[in-house]
This record gives sequence, C-alpha cells and structure tokens, in this order.
Amino acid sequence: MLSNDVTQKSLIQRIEQVVAILMEERSLFKEDLDYAETVDHLAHVFLQNVPLEELHTISDSDLKERCRGIMSINLLSTIGGSFTPEQMAIFDDAIKRK
Repeated sequence: MLSNDVTQKSLIQRIEQVVAILMEERSLFKEDLDYAETVDHLAHVFLQNVPLEELHTISDSDLKERCRGIMSINLLSTIGGSFTPEQMAIFDDAIKRK
C-alpha cells in the first residue's frame, strides 16, 4: 500500500510539472482551464486507467502527449458550451467534413 501511495504522489508531481509546462506553451490552456482541476482530473484518469506498474515506465514525453490530448478535449468541451445554436450547427458541420 505504501508503494501505491508513493507511486500516486510521484505521478501527481509529474502531472503538475507537465500541466505547468503545457499551460505556459499554450495560452488557451492557461486561459480556459483551471490548473488544480486539470491536475486532479488527469491524476484521476491515469490512476483509474493505467496499471500502477505502467505508471512508473511512462516517459515524460509520452505523459506530456497524453496530458495534452486530454487537456485539448477538455478545452474543446468548454468552448462548445458557449456556442449559440447557429454556431453549434456550423461547428458540427465543420467536424463532419473532416
């Protein structure tokens, strides 16, 4: 159990560092996502979906890419929340074309 606590704390510290870097690199993340909520969400996602043994072996670059993807989806979901019905229809049409 102690090993799990250490692993979790280590993962959270790594996520904190990655989120700070991503928020500095991409101003939209910093403007539209809350740092603490983002760290908590990412930690929950990883701890629920990645075996503890694998958490030790995830490289920093892989962790950063995974976090960037999840943060991008979260950002996209916040953007769509303020769309008017007309804007949402335009957005939906643009996505369908891709």
